[in-house]
Amino acid sequence: MQDLVAVVHCSRVPGNVDRKFNYVGYGTCLAANLAFAGPMDCQYACEGFGDCARVCPVDAITMVNNFPVIDPDECIACGACVKACPKEIIRLIPRSSRVFIPCSTKDSPKTTMAVCDVGCIHDKACVRKCPAGAISEEDGVIVVNQEKCLEYGPECEEVCIETCKKRHILKPFSLHETYKELAEKKAA
Repeated sequence: MQDLVAVVHCSRVPGNVDRKFNYVGYGTCLAANLAFAGPMDCQYACEGFGDCARVCPVDAITMVNNFPVIDPDECIACGACVKACPKEIIRLIPRSSRVFIPCSTKDSPKTTMAVCDVGCIHDKACVRKCPAGAISEEDGVIVVNQEKCLEYGPECEEVCIETCKKRHILKPFSLHETYKELAEKKAA
């Protein structure tokens, strides 16, 4: 069994995603999501009310500027946050993963670029260039088959990162500090 860790497939903070309305109601992601797919301009973005953080049994998730920052060193991959997220944007990936795509949008490139500075535009350059065949589009979302990626090994030199026009494919655990820093800057 692989050692797993939770990651958030959303780039709301670095993408500067705005609110389309001020939500007034129960302060949960589930409740907010029921109101027109939530208050964020991107309908696939994190709601930011912390349902995931509340259910985490080891406090591995800190809400920073209304965005979950998962500490990979503390995460025990119990899956509670995955089940709690109404947007289904928190997933478990192998701790040994080399890359992941922090976006879950199914929107067109035009719509994505209008609401998020760094959202995936589905140009599929990463799909075409991946020598392992590990990147594909599933149900309208670009995803990485972590098993195939890891089996192929590092000799691909992570060509997917370089071919992504938005530089949106990232090394998974570089995000913890990056998102935390960005969120803290926005809160200041």
